[in-house]
Amino acid sequence: MLEQPQTTSRGARPCRRSQAGRAGSAAVELAIVLPLMVLLLFGLWEVGRIAEVSNVMSNAAREAARDASLAEDNLSTVANNTLSYLQAAEPTAFGQGHSTTMKPPVVSIPANATGYTCWDNTANRELFTIYFLDVSAPAVTDPTGMSKLDHFQVGVSVPYTTIRWETYSQITGVTRASVTTDWCCMRDAPFSVSPVLPAE
Repeated sequence: MLEQPQTTSRGARPCRRSQAGRAGSAAVELAIVLPLMVLLLFGLWEVGRIAEVSNVMSNAAREAARDASLAEDNLSTVANNTLSYLQAAEPTAFGQGHSTTMKPPVVSIPANATGYTCWDNTANRELFTIYFLDVSAPAVTDPTGMSKLDHFQVGVSVPYTTIRWETYSQITGVTRASVTTDWCCMRDAPFSVSPVLPAE
C-alpha cells in the first residue's frame, strides 16, 4: 500500500526546506552578529583593564603619599618604593626585572612640584612619572623638608603605552592615566620629657 503524502491544515503539500538552506541562514546570522559580539567583548575587556590599572595606580599613589607623610624618606626613595609596588602589582607592564633609572620628569608636572620619571633602560620607555607638591609650603621640594600637618600632594602618571591601551588612546585622544592623592604630613613633633618628677 502506498503512503499518501501528509498535508497541512489547508490541504496543501508541506514546503520542505533543505537542511543546507537552514545552515546557510545560520551562517549569515552569525556573520552579522559575530562582529558585534566581538566588539562588545573587547569593550568589556578594555573597561575591565582600565578599572584594574586605575585601582593599582590609586593604591600606588596612596602608598607613596603615606610613605612621604612620615617625612623620613626623600622623594627618590619614595619613587623607588612606588616602582617596587607597581612591579609587584603589574610585573609585565612595569618592567619587573628590567634595569630602571629615576630621571628628571619627561612630561609636564604642576608648578612648584618636583618629581622623577622612572625610565625602563631595557625597553627604552617611560614606566611612570611621580611628583611631590607641598601645598602648604610650595618652597619645600622634598618630603623630608615638610612640617607637621603640611598639606601635600603626590601624583602618579602613566602613559597608556606602558599598560597597553593602544585602542583607548586612539579613540579618546588621551595618552596618559593620572592619579593625584592629597595627604597631610605626619612628622613627629619634637618634645622633651623631664626626668625629674614634680614634687608633691
